[in-house]
Amino acid sequence: MNQFSFHPNPECGTASAPVPFPLPAGKRFTLLELIVVMTVMVLAASMAVAVFRGESPARKIEKAGLEFEEFCARVRFQALESGEDRLVVISPETRVFRMKIPEEFQPKEGEEVFTDDGSKPAEIEWTLPENFSFGENLDQLGEEIADDGTVELFRFFPDGSASGKRKLEFRYGDLLRTFEISTLTGRVTKTDGDESEK
Repeated sequence: MNQFSFHPNPECGTASAPVPFPLPAGKRFTLLELIVVMTVMVLAASMAVAVFRGESPARKIEKAGLEFEEFCARVRFQALESGEDRLVVISPETRVFRMKIPEEFQPKEGEEVFTDDGSKPAEIEWTLPENFSFGENLDQLGEEIADDGTVELFRFFPDGSASGKRKLEFRYGDLLRTFEISTLTGRVTKTDGDESEK
């Protein structure tokens, strides 16, 4: 509904200045809600532009990199929220990254784990997009593959720090993107390269 109404002025036959209707109690938006709405609008606009223009190789590898960073940020948040270590593992066969609870933090048999709001923890995973490949450092894993077919990539700690000796490389065509973990801050850092230069 329009928040303004125009009342005719009987003396001059014209409309008077708009009079705002007060918003009903409880209908005002919070700052957080406005930020969320604006963020969604910006993302929707960006996606629409990408659809109309088509994605270049550089744009595709940038998008995949952002998705991977978001995935790692969610795993890191789980470590902070739970007060326990969390792992980022990869299944080379399926190209799926997922969060894994280390053996020493696994719940006991018959014990269920719940988050602060009373719900069960959600599965966190991300799949490398089609036509992407891994770098040479994941070609030969040998004894590093666990019984469940996964390889530990990064470990996040409850204090926000992390560990991870392995670099992760994405390849798309001639483009290369390398990810490393900052042990101090737990943030994922990235560098770009060109396969033709190697």
